[in-house]
Amino acid sequence: LPSWEVLTEEQYLKLSKGKKALPSMAIATIKYDEHNKPKRAKYRIVVLGNLDYHTWSKEDTAAPVLSQLELRLLTSLAIHHKRVLKNCDVKQAFVQSSLPENEIYFLKPPSGCPRSRPNEYWRLIRSLYGLKRAPKLWFDTLCSHLKSMVLQNSKTSPCLFIGNLIEGGPPIYIGIYVDDIIYFSPSDAVERKFEELLSGLVSADFMGQVSHFLGIEFHWVH
Repeated sequence: LPSWEVLTEEQYLKLSKGKKALPSMAIATIKYDEHNKPKRAKYRIVVLGNLDYHTWSKEDTAAPVLSQLELRLLTSLAIHHKRVLKNCDVKQAFVQSSLPENEIYFLKPPSGCPRSRPNEYWRLIRSLYGLKRAPKLWFDTLCSHLKSMVLQNSKTSPCLFIGNLIEGGPPIYIGIYVDDIIYFSPSDAVERKFEELLSGLVSADFMGQVSHFLGIEFHWVH
């Protein structure tokens, strides 16, 4: 599914009904590893969400994240089961959330965009980085994906999930921090099942055992 629908100026003026198109920017960054060495280049288009013409409450925009205490809980559980925490990173997470039909945004392509024509506009289909609602929409999308696997929220934390993916097998434990997911199960087969199911729902990189997470460096002794 594309992230936006391309509109001519005439189509934009007809559909926008006076709503001003939000500016957008193209941003290129370098992501570094735990040793401060370049890991990969990232390029994305972002919206100037500070000019959002919608009125949102804090509940509409805020998304919870895994706490240090919850991370320590998962670490303790993994050690208790003589396992290691694994992690994965969801690629372009915010873009993987579709916008609700009643949330309409019009964008002006970034200045100098080589793939856009003069007087062209975009109508967003998916969330983009910079939108005030983007974190909340992504959190709700990810939770919906996890619940579709018959995983359940912890009663005390919206960022902790647990459930049985294989009948008769042990549970899997999951923690989410925006687009970073940590997880473990006492069973290799259950962990592979989770990776298979998640790969069918989102685009993600599975990076094996956790080495750094939330500013903590991990050393696992087997």
